[in-house]
Amino acid sequence: MTHKTRLGPLAIFLVIVAMVITTLAVLTVATSNADITMARRYADITQIRYGLEAQGEEFLSYAEAGRAPEMDGVTRADGGYEFTAENGGYRLEAAVAGPGADGSYEVTKWKLTKIWNASDPMNSIWPGF
Repeated sequence: MTHKTRLGPLAIFLVIVAMVITTLAVLTVATSNADITMARRYADITQIRYGLEAQGEEFLSYAEAGRAPEMDGVTRADGGYEFTAENGGYRLEAAVAGPGADGSYEVTKWKLTKIWNASDPMNSIWPGF
């Protein structure tokens, strides 16, 4: 007695499984590349922002030592000092008032913002109807 093995349905099933696995592999690689790109972009932005924060802390230490006018970006304003620094499209604005009776300074402004750039491609995501 001879048995015929029919490979038609099995072959179709294996082709479909192979296509699904291939599609999932391609999606996994694409997602991984996008994640790496976003992680690098976030790391760059974080480094810029922390650098600006470090400059602001340096300004505060100069102000506390009474040497604020020696720093670049420092101006005298309203009984204290203002400091502005920019890097990578971000701006830090800080201000201190003082010195007080005990020689201390009070931080009156600490603002880290993204500078608006109309030619930035991220600005065209939503036209704002």
